[in-house]
Amino acid sequence: MRISTVQIYDRAMSSIQDVTAQQQKTQQQLASGKRVLTPADDPVASTRILELKQELSVNQQFQRNVELAEGRLSLQDDRLGGINEVIERLRTLAVSAGNGALTKDDLGSIAAEVESRLDQLAGLLNARDASGEYVFSGFQGGTQPFQQDDSGSYRYHGDEGVRYVQIDASVTIQSTINGQAIFEDMPTYTNSFFTRASEGNQAEPPATITVGQVVDQADYDAFYPEDLVIEFTSPNTFDLREKSTGLTLQSNVAYAPNGTINAQGTQFEIRGAPATGDTFTVESTEKQGLLTTVEKFVYGLRNFAPTTDGREAFESLLEGTIANFDFAATSVLEARGQLGARLNTLDTGLEQLKDAEILTQEVLGNLESIDYAETVSLLSLQQFSLDAAYSSFNRITSLSLFDRIR
Repeated sequence: MRISTVQIYDRAMSSIQDVTAQQQKTQQQLASGKRVLTPADDPVASTRILELKQELSVNQQFQRNVELAEGRLSLQDDRLGGINEVIERLRTLAVSAGNGALTKDDLGSIAAEVESRLDQLAGLLNARDASGEYVFSGFQGGTQPFQQDDSGSYRYHGDEGVRYVQIDASVTIQSTINGQAIFEDMPTYTNSFFTRASEGNQAEPPATITVGQVVDQADYDAFYPEDLVIEFTSPNTFDLREKSTGLTLQSNVAYAPNGTINAQGTQFEIRGAPATGDTFTVESTEKQGLLTTVEKFVYGLRNFAPTTDGREAFESLLEGTIANFDFAATSVLEARGQLGARLNTLDTGLEQLKDAEILTQEVLGNLESIDYAETVSLLSLQQFSLDAAYSSFNRITSLSLFDRIR
């Protein structure tokens, strides 16, 4: 069998190239620390490695979700703690206002602090998180939840939505609370009401209605749960009627700007210059928001009448106010308890996620990482083979027929 010079060179070069390629691959494995560089190296292991990396990515996203939820819940708990402190102070002021020896000026001083606390409370209820979203707005994170209307009374403008965050493949946790549930949907100690100006009123600037108070609980209880409508028949007169039936209770009542209006056991004022056709409502309610309770407390302090009837109405107001503050404190404490339970769940969930991450990384390392001692030994063997190939090539290519001629 004849072997040409070209075949000798081809076979020698092919052998050298194969060993060189193997050596380069081993060097890449050493440099990267990975055994499987391409799917062709180990198809089964490559598939499993991809699955494990996806699991790690999902796990890390869950950990980020936990951290996000933990930040939100901690902020909410902090704000609720501040709100609870304000409620306790307001309750103390309500108790002190019941001292019969206090004068109207003394009550005015208490009213000044209550008004300051009202502003503080509104600020806490309108708190924002690090992303600028309002904490207690439900789904309406970009909407300030508690806003003052033209009369200066606070109204809730958020919704009742709550957000959930997924912290595991089958676990979600509530990450927000809404102001409606905690600060608005609270029972009142006695039947109460809130006032509202119709959105269709035409006066410019708009006439407003005060928050008012119940001055005769028995009369109001007899009228409850009916709503009262005040409709201006002219800029100087108005009618009082039942909302549901349209029955006129009083007609052509003379209007005095800022003058006190008493009807069905309630007391309130309309301020400004209403236009003909403007309407206002006194709407009954079995629930009363925290801010409304504070507003009615201020109204009672500012409008205290040092008469027998006035003192009885004021004492009734204080009794209801203290009870309503207790309802609010209970609502806040319950919310904080729920937040604490969720924070504990997040702590446990985060520990489990980190444990799972460690185990996954360990399995991934076993599949993907090289054995450095074994790989270095292999690289040495490949270098030896490469040196041998070069040596053989040199010796074979140096052979000549003339070496055999003597």
